[in-house]
Amino acid sequence: MPDIDKSKVSAAFDRAAGAYDAMAQFQHQVCERLAATLPDMENDRKPARILDGGCGTGYGASLLRRHWPEALVVGCDLAPEMARKTLARGIASVCGDLERLPFAGASFDLAWSSLALQWCQPALAYAELQRVLTPGGLLLFSTLGPGTLHELESAFAGIDTHRRVLPFAAASEVEAALAAAGFEQIQIGSENWVTRHRDFKALLASIRGIGANQIGGNRRRGMMGKTAWQAAQARYEALRDDDGLLPATYEVVFGCAARQN
Repeated sequence: MPDIDKSKVSAAFDRAAGAYDAMAQFQHQVCERLAATLPDMENDRKPARILDGGCGTGYGASLLRRHWPEALVVGCDLAPEMARKTLARGIASVCGDLERLPFAGASFDLAWSSLALQWCQPALAYAELQRVLTPGGLLLFSTLGPGTLHELESAFAGIDTHRRVLPFAAASEVEAALAAAGFEQIQIGSENWVTRHRDFKALLASIRGIGANQIGGNRRRGMMGKTAWQAAQARYEALRDDDGLLPATYEVVFGCAARQN
């Protein structure tokens, strides 16, 4: 995975924060799907302290607090405006990077992260999540796999040498990174989720509207020519489904792992 300019990612999500919840139906649905896997723990194993890593506006953190109302839920996000949105929900939050979490070791009994780890180097982020968990603590997460937005990548294929989509880590790579970080009882699975959009412009706006338009070092820096843009759009238009909408596929990787005792 190439190095990602975290300052650009942070700035993009800062800009998106105000309208994020209105645009992020897919992200919210993934949060709800992940929340449905939350374990029903016995009283002596209920988490007292929970981390939401990459908390966004705090939607996932609010689900966690609903599931365990007596626990202290703490959000952490790379974008200051996102952390402030979480704080506005009445949930403690700080600004920080999943690759360098601003917490002491063994601070949390449960770590949760929904659709944030794809912006990180797996070896760094999973090692940090392992570090801040208590022995036996659980990690629950969702991230994106390499099948994500394959329609968009195909539409622009051969038009230039620039990538439109991050080279997301495959489920097998995620599993290997978790094991290398010291996790055990690893469970990984992936699902294809498809969003549908009325036109090409609306599809791209859905990606930009959630801040997910910073794709690393091979990003195009200048304007694309009109002819090239029309060619890519025509390719995508050929994908309209029976309802007349344009699909965008996301490969969602769900995982659960435990820190070694």
